[in-house]
Amino acid sequence: MNSHGNEEQDVLAAPEFNVRDYARNAVGSYREELNLTEFESAPLSPDTLRTLRYLVAIERATMGHLRNVLVTATHKDARVTAFLGTWAFEKFWIAHALELIVEAHGDAAPPVVEARPSIFAKIRNRLRPITGSVSANHYGTDMVAVHMAMGTIDEWLMQAALTRLEQLDKNPELLRVIEMILPVKRRQLSFFEQQARDRLIASERTQTVVRRHVRSSAWPIGAGAEPHKETAFFYRHLFSHAPVDVAALDARVDTLPGLEGLGLIARATGAHK
Repeated sequence: MNSHGNEEQDVLAAPEFNVRDYARNAVGSYREELNLTEFESAPLSPDTLRTLRYLVAIERATMGHLRNVLVTATHKDARVTAFLGTWAFEKFWIAHALELIVEAHGDAAPPVVEARPSIFAKIRNRLRPITGSVSANHYGTDMVAVHMAMGTIDEWLMQAALTRLEQLDKNPELLRVIEMILPVKRRQLSFFEQQARDRLIASERTQTVVRRHVRSSAWPIGAGAEPHKETAFFYRHLFSHAPVDVAALDARVDTLPGLEGLGLIARATGAHK
């Protein structure tokens, strides 16, 4: 075992979650369940469409995130990697459903906005899988806890974003679609959260490693690859006038062992006003 791995983490994390059943019952395409013609008579607002466009990009960022995850010790955990493969599959189809809704608005659909990284950022992004692998190897199995904690926080944030969208835009078809997506995301969260808690409670060293990574990450996962103005809009539109929701999100993060007091969502919201 890597000298920085944790013997305490040899126990099975989140034992009650059946990964085989999860993979067997994965939720795929929503196309046949979407009533896209409903948006012809009741179109979504420009702000809602812009938010959905951003959520599409964030859900699709899963593959890039997964690439970086699987060059670490996480790939040695067969149960975790089996879950992550199905998780990525489900997120692909969530992104596809949201994109179909945006594109159903025709010329009113906001354009895809792509970040224009500098040459140095491009080089850094190409080297990240290599440098990240070297760095992650130093931390050993603690990186599994990092990825499970990040998945937990990200799911909390994305579920809150969808719920806020329901509150801000009462379009019946949008509400129906969101209510189809949320149970899928809750099931994903149930694995991430219990894994994170089981692994974080194993040792103070693990908590220190996870805290360092979580504090320095961009939220939501994938935001670092998106234009700053789009992430700013995401926080401004959904959370700048919802201090209770922001506080509730940070309070949930506080319940993860060793991650108390980070104020991640409050800081992100404040930084993107």
